[in-house]
Amino acid sequence: MKSIIHRNNTRTKHDMGWIKISASFRPDGESSRIHFGTMVNFDDAEIIPGEQHGFGFHPHTDMEIVSLILDGTMDHNDREGNNRLIKAPAIQAISSGSGILHNEVNGDNVPLNMLQIWFLPNKKGIKPNYGTLEFSESDFINKLKELVSPIKQNGKLNISQNVRLSIGQFKENKNISYKLNNINNGVYLMVLEGTLNFDNITLERRDAIAITETSKISIQTIEKDTKILIIEVDLQI
Repeated sequence: MKSIIHRNNTRTKHDMGWIKISASFRPDGESSRIHFGTMVNFDDAEIIPGEQHGFGFHPHTDMEIVSLILDGTMDHNDREGNNRLIKAPAIQAISSGSGILHNEVNGDNVPLNMLQIWFLPNKKGIKPNYGTLEFSESDFINKLKELVSPIKQNGKLNISQNVRLSIGQFKENKNISYKLNNINNGVYLMVLEGTLNFDNITLERRDAIAITETSKISIQTIEKDTKILIIEVDLQI
């Protein structure tokens, strides 16, 4: 097993006033943090209350875009007619394919915190696809809940890439195991809240670790209500 730690304080910071972004991966970043397999962008965004402009309508093509809404409400609008207020906890997935125009703003008068994660598609030029999934906190208390899958399943979103995304919130001193669906994949583990131990490494809030060359990972929570994000991703880019 190999692993690379990405501490919270090593993420690239951008403060535009209305939005603050901490970027774990960006295509224009330093060489060691451009991507992890087919995952090429990972933004942790905080948008101020009532912000109704955003970046304005902008295009995307041939990118799988997953937005995990952790706090607040996201207001999504696109030229395909998908206009929705999405309240946390929730997730949105877009296959931009041959092209979309969209904009996303804060849909309430409270702060919005969302993760936006981009993956390269396994096929270019596909028909754009859009989906959302809203759920309750009880769905992921003391268990891992898979939210994104490469195949269509009830209660999950599917995208055009070999990606599985799961979240869970656990009590202290809880042992959690995750078995990879494909031993050639990698795992990106982020601590959303709390503290945990992985392979004798302590990870705190918004710390992450990229793990390869293993079929299973095991972690132990240290704090009560530790919330984790696990992304299993194809390493072949």
